[in-house]
Amino acid sequence: MEKTEQKKKSLSTAKKIIVAVLALLILLIVGFGAFTLIKLYGMSRNAAKIVAKPTFDPNDTPDPGVELITGDPGKWDVDVDDPIDPNLIYDEGIYQQDPIDPNVINILIMGEDRRSTAETGRSDMMLVFSYNMKTNTIKAISILRDTWVYIPERSTWNRINAAYRFGGIGLAVNTINLNFGLDIQKYMITDFDNLIGIVDTLGGLDVPLTDEEIEFYNERGSASNPIRRRSDGFCHLNGRQVLDHCRNRTLGNGDWSRTERQRAVMNSLYVRAKQEKDVASLTSLMYKLMGYVETNMSPYEMISLGTKIVFGKGGTAPIKATIPCTGSWSYAMEHGMAVIHIDLDKNREWLKDFLYGAS
Repeated sequence: MEKTEQKKKSLSTAKKIIVAVLALLILLIVGFGAFTLIKLYGMSRNAAKIVAKPTFDPNDTPDPGVELITGDPGKWDVDVDDPIDPNLIYDEGIYQQDPIDPNVINILIMGEDRRSTAETGRSDMMLVFSYNMKTNTIKAISILRDTWVYIPERSTWNRINAAYRFGGIGLAVNTINLNFGLDIQKYMITDFDNLIGIVDTLGGLDVPLTDEEIEFYNERGSASNPIRRRSDGFCHLNGRQVLDHCRNRTLGNGDWSRTERQRAVMNSLYVRAKQEKDVASLTSLMYKLMGYVETNMSPYEMISLGTKIVFGKGGTAPIKATIPCTGSWSYAMEHGMAVIHIDLDKNREWLKDFLYGAS
């Protein structure tokens, strides 16, 4: 009888220990989850707000005209900024837009070039990331930063990357939506220093490079850690090397080649994300990267969208393209700046077909 009582007490004690351990594990998991959510919400701490779209007519400020030129203007390695009236620099909210197609989510991914000599950073990379939930298709459209467009609420025409200088990410989104007939409401933004941190946190990226690019980077900073092509044709780059690749407009066809390089890096990021085995590991990866990105997407939206893109059936590598589209542009000069003058109507129609037509 005494042995039976001792056995019961022993079992009772063991159960208490097991329950206590399980409770501790649950608390740790919940605590980590809560901490992760807090960190994720921190990414949107200073997010641009969605605001009612004002009534205005772009036709009230017609294109003042530019001096069209033939051939390469030879200005792609020189940044010439048109002086901006300080009174016109203030943050804008993102104008509310109804979705064109509820199945298609368009997100602006922007890289900021922040320099010590500038009060406001410039948008040195503008890429529309488009995901079709119905077909699980990804499309990535680079917008050349020197594209000549109307800047809403400033009654002026300028290069498209000037929108960010005028009014932050809100005005950058509004400018793209107005000129190209889009419905972007979400964005993700990082600066080039943070890009280094993102890539290094991932352990580097596998990126395709030409022989000319490899030689160019090795001569200009990678000599201590030379880039070499592997047997699979890819080069494993660290954060600094990826940044150099994204900013390179010396080789090839100026900004056209540079945006092509940026889209190649985006594809490498997609391939890296596809290496995650489950939602938990993908969330963990997002947690590691969250300190490098600002966004107005909620944690739920980021995790849900990331899960669909990475683990959805039929997912393929991003279909890549550039604005302006073929046959719709000319080089031009304005205030000493090399700009790209485009046929806006033609680009709107092309973009509508590219994003919402047959995939």
